[in-house]
Amino acid sequence: MPVGSPESFYASIIPAAILVVVLVLWRAAIRRGQQQRRRAAQHPRAAAQSVTAAPAAVASQPHSAPPLAATPREPWVITLSAGRFTPLEELGRGGMGVVWRARDTVLGRQVAIKQLLPPAGLSADARETTRARMLREARAAAQLDHRNAVTVHDVLLDQDSVLIVMELVKALTLTKTVEREGPLPHARVAEIGLDMLDVLTEAHELGIIHRDVKPANVLVQRDGSIKLADFGIARFQGDPTLTEAGAIIGTPAYMAPEQIRGLESSPAIDLWGLGATLFYAVEGLPAFGGPSLTAVMAAVLTDPPRTPQRAGSPLGQLLISLLAKDPKDRPTTAQLRSGLSQLTLRT
Repeated sequence: MPVGSPESFYASIIPAAILVVVLVLWRAAIRRGQQQRRRAAQHPRAAAQSVTAAPAAVASQPHSAPPLAATPREPWVITLSAGRFTPLEELGRGGMGVVWRARDTVLGRQVAIKQLLPPAGLSADARETTRARMLREARAAAQLDHRNAVTVHDVLLDQDSVLIVMELVKALTLTKTVEREGPLPHARVAEIGLDMLDVLTEAHELGIIHRDVKPANVLVQRDGSIKLADFGIARFQGDPTLTEAGAIIGTPAYMAPEQIRGLESSPAIDLWGLGATLFYAVEGLPAFGGPSLTAVMAAVLTDPPRTPQRAGSPLGQLLISLLAKDPKDRPTTAQLRSGLSQLTLRT
């Protein structure tokens, strides 16, 4: 081929053009990846009436929101413990992570997996510290073995998240139960209260404070018995809260005043949550309300609870006493057990 011919020119320019195209596509792919990571980091961390509470551990009904786009935080992108667990559907989502119905490919059974994620916006060191704390607290809470608590099978590290592997309970939450059936009879509410008190008492004896007792975490089974979920974000008595990471654990209408203020955790926090939960069960609405999260928190801190319309006496009086602003004014576990027992056939 003669030097300087058109064939020689095209033979030399085509490889360079191909290289340029490859470089342009490669840079575009990098930009798309960066944009996806930024969108993932900006994903909302709270649901309507929950500040950063993770959803109930298990429920029979998956949540109805459309599936979210995959991000680097989703379980089909991360390993889910080296592929041992296959996610089947999302059961709930909150600021602390996602709950999945999944299959354990090793044991061949379905389980519920709570995937706890550190709050967005933390430094690398803070994320590692938070993840280590989540792992420590989840393993500590797994010590609880009670018929009225969701059983924790395992707690694992999985890249940036902590996985709490639990039994899959086929049940409706107390929230859904009241929505379907309406306010519950006094005796049934008292039975639920006694079951909740039993498991909370055992947890408190282990030094574990639940800190997120609410209707969405009470699973009502077909035989009427309950299981209390979400001990995976519990904290040992006296431990600091997650406020240093910019997070508040709990749902405002069911958070005790001292919890909202960020004071030391104690069993009294769970008794407040128990009272607020039973108030909802018998009345069909929360004891404290408001047009916004801030308004609800202000009501919990300063306003008296709604006057019970259906609870009557003595259940109504017992619930109001549990919602006292000062923890010292709330009934003891023994007093609460006695009061609830009088409303049932239990001795």
